[in-house]
Amino acid sequence: MEALIDKPGPIEVETIPSADWVAPLSGLLNLKHPTAIKAGLKDREESIEIYTHLLRHPVHGAFMIDTGVSKRFVQDPKGVGVGLVIRKFAKLDRMKVRNEPLSAVQSKGVPLKGVFMTHLHFDHVSGMPDIPLDIPFYTGFGEANTKQLQNVFVQGMENKFFEGRPAIQEFQFAKDPNEKFDGVIDVFGDETLFSILTPGHTAGHVSFVARTADGPVLLTGDACHTRWGWDHGVEPGTYTFDRAKEQKSLLALKALSERHPNMTVRLGHQP
Repeated sequence: MEALIDKPGPIEVETIPSADWVAPLSGLLNLKHPTAIKAGLKDREESIEIYTHLLRHPVHGAFMIDTGVSKRFVQDPKGVGVGLVIRKFAKLDRMKVRNEPLSAVQSKGVPLKGVFMTHLHFDHVSGMPDIPLDIPFYTGFGEANTKQLQNVFVQGMENKFFEGRPAIQEFQFAKDPNEKFDGVIDVFGDETLFSILTPGHTAGHVSFVARTADGPVLLTGDACHTRWGWDHGVEPGTYTFDRAKEQKSLLALKALSERHPNMTVRLGHQP
């Protein structure tokens, strides 16, 4: 991967801010990290965005990375299968949809061929009510089956979202021969888009690197939520499945970007 990603490539990437939202900083950043303590960071409400990334491959067609937010998810959550706990505690009334995912795809005039998921947390699948049922979804290995406490509250919703769809396909990662990452896969088999196994936020979390005409684009997903976290190497806070792996994944992605200074970095929830 690293021998190739600085070479211009054919992938087009457009990051669409699908919705504005808020979250506690303690979830987005580890406020107990020494760097956060030194900076005097305290818990507060933080403004964030929810994205979908549109990828266009000259041969394979159009794909999404994560699904953004459907207006139906916000306006009629019960009607699309959002459970009471999420409706009560997720501050859906503070989620303001700016761009619906399917409309963004359709505006390009290219049929959607698939959706690559960084992970399956509800704010990343909340555009699914708009995605046609025949569109395949792809995740990191084991992502759909991992038992986490926070998944208990969203499992029913996600089951409904995936009902009637093709079975989730999982990336089968090869070991990184340079041992810089837990695993790397050439998604299309033509060295244009790479998926990197970046566990920690969830067990099967993945990030992506696309070769574009303007240089490599790194989509971190929720390996890093915020710009401050990225700039200071501080991993997410309570929104973390395995803190040690999360910190390792974040630092590995930062090191990747430093080895490739022309790389554009797009984070999980902030520009």
